[in-house]
This record gives sequence, structure tokens and C-alpha cells, in this order.
Amino acid sequence: MPSSDTQFKPFTDTDYICSVWFERDRKHIRLETPNNRTIFELWDDDVDEAIADGFLPTPKVLRPRDEDWQPCAVAYARYYGMIP
Repeated sequence: MPSSDTQFKPFTDTDYICSVWFERDRKHIRLETPNNRTIFELWDDDVDEAIADGFLPTPKVLRPRDEDWQPCAVAYARYYGMIP
């Protein structure tokens, strides 16, 4: 029988992996678990809506970094009940 310290432990906010991709008129944001399970993906208009709703920051540079968006993506997933 597995010990209690090897059973499932919830992920911390920093464990989640955020990937962002912006190119001209295309936008994509994805949040995954550390074991590569997709929590959500937003494309184009859905990215614009999440920015307009205040969940995601407006990009200030042409190629935003994944790390800059990770806390916002986690907050978005929590708000919509995608992660505990």
C-alpha cells in the first residue's frame, strides 16, 4: 500500500505550464498540468475576450513570454473552475 506521502498531491500554482503564441493576427494561450494535460486553450477572439474581461494582460511586447502570462492563466482557470 502506498504511503500517504506518495499519494496524489495537488499542484501548486507555479507547477502549471503556460504557453503563449502571438503572431500578427493570431493569438493562442494554453495552460497545462506538469504531466501535459491541457486545462484550457484560448485562440484569437477568446484571447481578446479574456484580455477585455481583465483576466489576461494586454501584451506590451511583440512576443510575450510564457512566464509573464502564467499567473494570469492560472487565475483564469481557477475563476472558471477548471482547477481547484
